[in-house]
Amino acid sequence: MKITENSQLNVLIIGSGSMGHQNQRVHDEWIEKYNLFSKVEQQSAIKKGKFKDLITLEGIDWCGTRTIYNYLVNGKHESLPLKVFNDLGLFLWNHLYDYNTGRTPVHLFLRQSDPGLGICIPQDTRENGFSFREQNDPLKKIYLEGLDK
Repeated sequence: MKITENSQLNVLIIGSGSMGHQNQRVHDEWIEKYNLFSKVEQQSAIKKGKFKDLITLEGIDWCGTRTIYNYLVNGKHESLPLKVFNDLGLFLWNHLYDYNTGRTPVHLFLRQSDPGLGICIPQDTRENGFSFREQNDPLKKIYLEGLDK
């Protein structure tokens, strides 16, 4: 099968904080908590005699302020659904929003195919110093509008 952009699995790409600062990749700890909540939810369903898939996000690459996560359903890598992407955006917004600055430390929140080793995404250009950052808080758009793509 020929691999095209539409046939590749979407992964989650998040960037937060600043290099060398305490908030560098602060999203990592919240992804761990998201995975823990998912596991508790799945185990609670099983105790009630109901089947529930175990959803986890597995970090596969870390570089600078960025992390790439595979979306796993019962341990099998699948394409990250838009609903989970939006739910995770709201989860991070609710835990990372800073009332003093009016934003979160997340500067990159993408659902696209894995860019490969080093997390050089297509949006990285010479003009942005090969370090693309979304201009506005990417989680704020999900919080206010949801995503339609």
